Amino acid sequence: MNLNTENKPITLLFNPFFYVAGGKALGLGLMALLLAGLLGALGNTHFDGVLDTHTGAHVPLWIFLVEGVIDWLCMAAVLLALGMVACKTSFRALDVLGTQALARWPTVLVGLVMLPGAVRRFAAQLVELVSNPGARPAINFADAAVCCLAVIATILFVCWMVYLMYKSFSVSCNVKGGKAIGTFIAGLIAAEVLSKLCLALLLAPALTGTAFAAPPAYAHQAVESSPAQTDTAPAGLADAGVQFVNLLVKEDFAGAVARFDSTMTKVFPESLLRKCWQDLVQKAGPFKQQLKVRVKEQQGYHAVLVTCQFEHTTLDLKVVFDSSSQITGLWYVPSDSE
Repeated sequence: MNLNTENKPITLLFNPFFYVAGGKALGLGLMALLLAGLLGALGNTHFDGVLDTHTGAHVPLWIFLVEGVIDWLCMAAVLLALGMVACKTSFRALDVLGTQALARWPTVLVGLVMLPGAVRRFAAQLVELVSNPGARPAINFADAAVCCLAVIATILFVCWMVYLMYKSFSVSCNVKGGKAIGTFIAGLIAAEVLSKLCLALLLAPALTGTAFAAPPAYAHQAVESSPAQTDTAPAGLADAGVQFVNLLVKEDFAGAVARFDSTMTKVFPESLLRKCWQDLVQKAGPFKQQLKVRVKEQQGYHAVLVTCQFEHTTLDLKVVFDSSSQITGLWYVPSDSE
């Protein structure tokens, strides 16, 4: 088949699979998934579903990378199965896997437009308005404008990605017309549900072991008596971290979850928070004492790091707060106490 060279740029944008398939498409697609995950980590942008994109919790880098891989594999697996049913000719599984990976490259652009801190700041204000209808946070209209533009661009990029995924399916499985459209829509819905289930089943247990474990609290007076050990930070933020940890040691998990933002509430419901607490104490041993607390600013967020000595180890317990003082990240790491 010959193409008019004048149409080649358009073909590359909307049907690159005419030129690239198989292993080459897979390699390019995997690089795009890696780059999208890195950008997502920088801007706290989660691709937690075949179609879903939002700014959310501050979590370890590997989670951002795994989200994109799970989305790709779920979509490719569903379309591969449907292609075997709908296609009357043979096709290569490698072509489906490769072109579906490449079809997700617009997520790189999504990651870029979601990078500005204004997006996260305004999103946090919206969450506060929804969760606390009586609240009247000061709206920064510049942030609102940037966020709205980012959302519009994201919608356009996701629509572009869906079209690419459809062309990938049609070309790699040699299915056309109404059959291709109907089969693809069914597959897209099924893959979205499957990706949500996979992310919930695979990432939640992993977060239990590596992303967070609830520490026993230290006395509030210990922080007040050690002002030299606390970095300069917004007034009351270190205190908010102490109060949250005290809720955990009291096993008031309902009260602790009430301080989460909307994403954290989904990721760490009360039952999972309780299990995280138990797992940490089992691994690290009983809590002994609090050594130091400090607050650091990271990408528009404030992280309260509490260095705690357990029977078997010393850990930094990190509680990340957004601009609305809601908890958007929570995990433990080996202590970097100086």
